[in-house]
Amino acid sequence: MLAALTSADAITWASICVKALAYAATLSAIGSVLLIVALRELSERGRSALRLTAVASALAAALFSALRLPVRASFLMGGAWDGAIDPMILGMVADSPLGASVVLRLLGLALILAVLWRARAGLALALLGACIASVSFALRGHALSEPRVLLGALITLHILCLAFWVGAFAPLARAARLDPPARAGSLANEFGRRALWAVGLVVLAGGITLALLGAATPSALSSPYGQMFAVKLVLFAGVIALAAVNKLTLTPALLTGAPGVATRLRRSIGVEAGLVAGILVATAALTTLSAPPSNGDSAQAALSAPSRGAAHQTIGDAS
Repeated sequence: MLAALTSADAITWASICVKALAYAATLSAIGSVLLIVALRELSERGRSALRLTAVASALAAALFSALRLPVRASFLMGGAWDGAIDPMILGMVADSPLGASVVLRLLGLALILAVLWRARAGLALALLGACIASVSFALRGHALSEPRVLLGALITLHILCLAFWVGAFAPLARAARLDPPARAGSLANEFGRRALWAVGLVVLAGGITLALLGAATPSALSSPYGQMFAVKLVLFAGVIALAAVNKLTLTPALLTGAPGVATRLRRSIGVEAGLVAGILVATAALTTLSAPPSNGDSAQAALSAPSRGAAHQTIGDAS
């Protein structure tokens, strides 16, 4: 995997970067809506800020998701930027699972904008949009393997729970900076209780998905996919450790108004967000340069173009 990264051309790196940014922005948009619905301890000011975060993230996610189509077209044209405006190649990409995924995601992101409508109907539409955007991840990549329905459901659940977690970074840091310690501590405490379910479901859904893909075996570590996934697991373990410190140590101290705890909590959230960013970049690289051992043939063959050359024929786009 390291060799593939060091030898990757500009288009491959562009694909990884655009994909990672699309992941991050989409998770933020989905998570912001879920948090507005789930967290009762959010102040009115915090709720308004979260609505704006949802809208800004949805717009950014729409941009980066749409950019994936011309970048993928260039990728298929052997790294030539001309592919981004080639009608035939763009048509191939638009007709592929990637095109269907992007269209559905754009629909979901558009509905998320209804979060600005301060009524139950607006929040209901935004929540529907968050669910649709999550389902868009299940229209391609790993979810195209069998059992397709089960894999799609697991990936959708994985995205929803991960988004709930990722979406909390900004409001928790903001509350620790602006709200009274007791109010910020109550919000962090409520999120911590609900996040236990999200973390458990992320691990469960991810583990079952890996097992179904045949990537949860010791032999998988000898493959580029397994090695990069091991990096993701290390980063995820760091996130879990920080989350545990936040919940068991910093949140109780914040509730009692201990001095300096709010600053420590903001720093911890910042490190946690950085680790999650690393996970998203690793995921983008993983799904661009390799595929799980069991479905490697189908994933690698998807949308491969003769113009990529022998070296690039083996590079798939699994998610």
